[in-house]
Amino acid sequence: MNIFQQFFKSLYSPPTIAKFRMAKIGRTILYVFLLMLIASIPMLISLTISINSLFQAGDRYIEEMPEFAITDGVLESDMDEPTINDDEDMTLIFDSTGELSASDVEEYGNVVALLEREMIFVTGGASDRISYQEFGINVSKAEIESFYNTLDDLSFLIIAVVLAGFYLFNTALKFVGIFALSVIALLIKRKKAPQLSYKQLWVLSAYTVTLPTILMAVLESVGLFIPFSFAVYWIIAVVMMNAVLNHVPAPRQQPAELND
Repeated sequence: MNIFQQFFKSLYSPPTIAKFRMAKIGRTILYVFLLMLIASIPMLISLTISINSLFQAGDRYIEEMPEFAITDGVLESDMDEPTINDDEDMTLIFDSTGELSASDVEEYGNVVALLEREMIFVTGGASDRISYQEFGINVSKAEIESFYNTLDDLSFLIIAVVLAGFYLFNTALKFVGIFALSVIALLIKRKKAPQLSYKQLWVLSAYTVTLPTILMAVLESVGLFIPFSFAVYWIIAVVMMNAVLNHVPAPRQQPAELND
């Protein structure tokens, strides 16, 4: 049975999973990486779209900014009134006149604001303020454009690094979860399959988490967030492991020695 057949069987068949107990550790580790790659596809696509959207928004915001320079802690430009660009998800504010205060800016929700003496970021109700003077910021629009263009040229590499980091982090968490399930299996096996070694339990755990992992990934991808999803995941995993152990055949009885 190839690794993709193992994947599909692991979604619904405890008897088949029980047969995988003799699988090699190396193949099982490879299976976990494949499982997490499949489970991560919706989120990887969503991340790619989000990062691309950020770069596109950055292009638009920089183009809409007037010419400016930050010198000696003060934002300077030829504008004589604030500029406010209000999009659906983010508001960009540029004010070199000193007319707007931090409290005025925070009323707009999600904001990136360049004020006369500070920069303000507001996301999800949390506000971060950066003083030009305190951080020694001296920059012009041309320098920001040059830096942003460099990032834009590296966008493919940036996206690849972010996606790889996300995938590896989630895979590492999955290995932790497999270890936890294998420890639980140690307790369950005493009455069901006492002959199994810890290695075999770890292997079975790796295949057993297939159903809850894919189920949670599908629910998240369609925007269905069920309450207590962490508990639901573990209930499914433990019930599945119990079913798998029920299908592990009992060890063969050694024939009794004949009496002389």
